[in-house]
Amino acid sequence: MSSSYSFLLAGRDLDVFLSFSGKKALDIDFGYDLSRNGIKSFKSESWKEKSLKPIDRHTLEALKESKVAVVMTSDEEASSVGFLEELLVILEFQEKRSLTVIPVFLTKHALDMEEVCQVFPERARMWRTVIAKLENIATQYSVSRNLALIHGTHRIKQVADDIRLMFLSCASSDFKGLAGMDRHLKAFHELLALESDKQVRTLGIWGCAGVGKTTLARYSYAEISVKFQTHLFLESVENMKQKILENIEVEEDDHERIEITEAKNKHRRVLIVADGVKDSEQGKWISEYANWFAPGSRVILITQDKSVLEESGVNHVYEVDTLRYDEALELFSRFAFKQLYPPPEFERLSVRAVQLAGFLPMGIRLFGSFLTGRGKEEWEGTLVKLNAKQSKEAVELWKIMEASEDEQVVEASSQR
Repeated sequence: MSSSYSFLLAGRDLDVFLSFSGKKALDIDFGYDLSRNGIKSFKSESWKEKSLKPIDRHTLEALKESKVAVVMTSDEEASSVGFLEELLVILEFQEKRSLTVIPVFLTKHALDMEEVCQVFPERARMWRTVIAKLENIATQYSVSRNLALIHGTHRIKQVADDIRLMFLSCASSDFKGLAGMDRHLKAFHELLALESDKQVRTLGIWGCAGVGKTTLARYSYAEISVKFQTHLFLESVENMKQKILENIEVEEDDHERIEITEAKNKHRRVLIVADGVKDSEQGKWISEYANWFAPGSRVILITQDKSVLEESGVNHVYEVDTLRYDEALELFSRFAFKQLYPPPEFERLSVRAVQLAGFLPMGIRLFGSFLTGRGKEEWEGTLVKLNAKQSKEAVELWKIMEASEDEQVVEASSQR
């Protein structure tokens, strides 16, 4: 499987901590597969350490930031002191429930630690205990054991996909509770008709800029992608054709391979989401291409122009409308005040901000984030400026707010 999950993990500096027992384990690196899924990893070099000392500050900070630690071991070489000391810290984090540990045993046995235990006998008991704990954790994951029997590339993809699903499950829950999202999801899922596998269904999502089309598609994708054998979210349709062909491992000009792939894909349920579709030529190509895949496959096109969907022959179309008054005020309050409703003294100003944002989720988030923590005078001054520019799109309004903030900084500096 291949897809990008950067939209779910945005804002994090680090997601996965990679720990290796030695160079042999280090050679089995799946950082590329993780990065393709938008998952950011830190590759520890503690295994190089031969002396007995605490792990360095940089490595410790990476462990604190990470949500998952993948521990790779091999008995093809003696384990290092640095790796074992690092493992002690990793399992401390795991026991505090701040880190999920996924062991990956590249050979039949976890690792060879007899040599290092002889050199540092005072640490041997602790190291053997922590390895026993690692063995116990491995029983929770199907990808942890007997990996030596699986082809290397496939093994890497298995582990990467296990991590991807873990992050997908956690990150997608962040979308729950977004104002209006439950309403849109229910209606769109009815249109998806996932229970029907009689045909390939192409659907369209359309609406004005900032209304939440992509958010709806991303959340739906996070919820349903596990039901498909292959899935792809195209955040940009630039080079769309090439990206799709690459993800099914076929070259456009290789006619023999295309015929083979077409026959193979007839039995594969596929989910493709293409954001930012601007013309019917793109839409038609994706719709025709989708006929390669098994009945039950779904293709979702996202656009600001409804006519693009009509000209592309898309019959199942969902329009994302603006938020209702109560939804808009709730969303704004969450970003501006970190609560469901605005304080009484800010209620009138909050209603005005929501109106200026045109009840559009993007504008509401921007306004709320900008105004949070500011006094009433700043609110009133900012809203006056926004009122004069309310015909601008949300991104342009954000530039205005940034400029306003810069002016305040300059003014404050001049008064010192």
